[in-house]
Amino acid sequence: MRRILIINPITSKEFDNMTKEYLEKIKDPCTQIECVSIKKGPASIETFYDEAFAQPEILKVADRYKDKCDAIVVDCFADPGLYAIRELVDIPVIGPAEASMVVATMLGHKFAVISTMRNSGPWTELQAMAYGLSNRMAAAIGIDIPVLELSKDPKKTAGYIVKAAKEIIQHKGAEVIILGCTGMVSVAEMVKQELDVPLIEPLATSLKVAEMMIDLKLRHSKLGLYMAPEKGKIVGY
Repeated sequence: MRRILIINPITSKEFDNMTKEYLEKIKDPCTQIECVSIKKGPASIETFYDEAFAQPEILKVADRYKDKCDAIVVDCFADPGLYAIRELVDIPVIGPAEASMVVATMLGHKFAVISTMRNSGPWTELQAMAYGLSNRMAAAIGIDIPVLELSKDPKKTAGYIVKAAKEIIQHKGAEVIILGCTGMVSVAEMVKQELDVPLIEPLATSLKVAEMMIDLKLRHSKLGLYMAPEKGKIVGY
């Protein structure tokens, strides 16, 4: 039995049930999923400020569960705390943005990311640079719908995404579309039906990458980028 922890890095508890219900339908029968939200921090992550307040609580959750699970998925396209968690634990830690971008490069030459809010485009560009994939990204944009409103009118959200995707495919040469927010799970199927290119939903992709890494007995190297943290240096937490 594989045990995978899904860390919801926000305080909005409604995403726990939505996430678990969604992943239960696509997980392998031998995978057990547990979804946990942080207790203190942002209601959603839409700015670097939000992300900064989420990270200490994300690390607390990871530390608490590191010996109780076989892999961790951070349920946010910002991949908050990704590198720090990898230093903290000795199991695979998957970030939806990194996983989705890497998978996208195997499906087409150029991918595009459609997320929320105007700042998500430049933010995603920074992520692609960090992951060494800038030359494979055709475009990154945000639709004008906040994270917490994505599921309020699914048809409206899907319509915005489809319109943006078709424009990017036509004018930017995108061959793969990535949904740039794990909160878009409720509209992923609607969007997929309207596009003629592969659509990557990042949460499902992260789960499947986590299952693969567990099966292959892979974990992150600690010989270079990642180092075991010195917990004694941290004061006040």
